[in-house]
Amino acid sequence: MAGLRFGGSMIPKSLSFHDAVIAGIEREGTSYALHVEDVAVDDGEDVINGTLVLDDVRRVVIDGNAAAELVMSGDDGEILELEERPGPVLRVVVVWTKYESHDETQNLYLIECQSVRWEADE
Repeated sequence: MAGLRFGGSMIPKSLSFHDAVIAGIEREGTSYALHVEDVAVDDGEDVINGTLVLDDVRRVVIDGNAAAELVMSGDDGEILELEERPGPVLRVVVVWTKYESHDETQNLYLIECQSVRWEADE
C-alpha cells in the first residue's frame, strides 16, 4: 500500500488529516499518542478515528520556539496540515479551540521523531 513513510513506518495515502481533530495527547516516555477523530478516508467517503503514534520524539518546536513536551493547547485541535519533512520531522498546523471562551489559537508544530504510525480504532 502506498503512503507517507516516516522512519520506516507508514501512514496510508488514503487518509486525510485535514479538518481532523486532536481530541487528546498522551505521553509515555519519549513517545506520544495523539488521539485523532474524523480522519477522512478515500477522499471523504468514510471517516474514522484512531491514534497517531510518534515514537522516540527528540524535539518539539512550536511556532519557532523549542518546547519541553507536546501538550494540548485547548480543548481540541483541528488539524489544518500534516506532512513529513526530511529528518524525519512531522510538520503539523493546528487550530486549538477553548470551548468556554471560544478562543482559537493557531500553532505550527515541527516534531522530530524516530517514526510515526497510524492505528485505527476498531
